[in-house]
Amino acid sequence: MRALGADLRAAERRITATTRQLESMIRLSEAHAKMRLSPVVEASDVQEASRLIRSAIKAAATDARTGLIDMGLLTEGGSAGERKRKEDLRRAVLETVDEGCRMGGSMRVSEILRKVGEGSGEAVESAEVNEALRALEMEGRVQVSGEGARRSVRRVTGVA
Repeated sequence: MRALGADLRAAERRITATTRQLESMIRLSEAHAKMRLSPVVEASDVQEASRLIRSAIKAAATDARTGLIDMGLLTEGGSAGERKRKEDLRRAVLETVDEGCRMGGSMRVSEILRKVGEGSGEAVESAEVNEALRALEMEGRVQVSGEGARRSVRRVTGVA
């Protein structure tokens, strides 16, 4: 374990256990011993508890798109691929707003959706563009005004 911690390449792959997870392992080990009608927890009980926890983490943290285990699904609520896709979409929306609002004007959200969709290799949902616009608005980079089909966006800080 100490050698693993010394390896810089392994630092990003390390999965740490929280106190709650360790307590869960103890409870699972005790429960497994009780299932065997034993008053004593043995190494085999701990091994089975460890297997159960690994299996649960694998099932809960497997990214459906890649098939790989991504602990970000558990710790951050989304996979690394989803976070990258959202960041790429935010960047594309901001670039589209910059291009469409060069003279200080505004641009309709429907036009942003159309242009971002044309430039993307994948289908882009309006909800995703709206989420990106909300995030950019909270950062103070764009201003969204109007409602419904008349919603428009303008760049706050100017063209980058």
